[in-house]
Amino acid sequence: MSFVASSSSLVFTTHRRGQRRLTERKTTRSSSSEKERTKVRALSEAHKSFLGRWFRDASKNENVFEYLEAHDMDGNRSTATYVQVWETTTDETTNKSLGEGEFTVRTVSSTGTKRKLSYPLGEFVEKYEGESNIFGPGPGEVHRKATWDASSRTHEVTSITQLGFESTTRTTDESGDWMTCVRRFRKKDGSVDVQCTEHFERVSRKEFSS
Repeated sequence: MSFVASSSSLVFTTHRRGQRRLTERKTTRSSSSEKERTKVRALSEAHKSFLGRWFRDASKNENVFEYLEAHDMDGNRSTATYVQVWETTTDETTNKSLGEGEFTVRTVSSTGTKRKLSYPLGEFVEKYEGESNIFGPGPGEVHRKATWDASSRTHEVTSITQLGFESTTRTTDESGDWMTCVRRFRKKDGSVDVQCTEHFERVSRKEFSS
């Protein structure tokens, strides 16, 4: 009888330990999920102010015609319909948000522009095929750097290209309804240093999902 009781006690103890381990695993998963939710909630208002669909108001352009011509492009493209959609970049493997200051931008225009670019924070290399008015002969690659300052609502990308130096600095106003985009191009030989400003109005606060 004592042997059976001892055996029963042993089985009971093992089962309880198994329960405890299972509970611990569940707690870990719950904690991990909570961290993911917290990470999403942690996006600043500055970051959120960039998200959505933006339409360029060509009537507010400043020196855009000259900027395009400095790249041997038709200056009349400055009046073209130009739309951008800003999203928070997601990891391609897990489909989870990469977080604060990480953006993916989709651009379409009435002149045929159609592209999707992601801007990871820090230095990165972007490869391109064919001829590029902005980057130079292709195929080639561009060394770029993206920075983010939530306090001033500023996202900036600098690029070292075959043609020279490019910078694109974007800021949103306090209302989150307007984005200002300042582009600067300095030619490698120093013969050109031109800057332009574009103004975009946010027409939708929803992220592009298709």
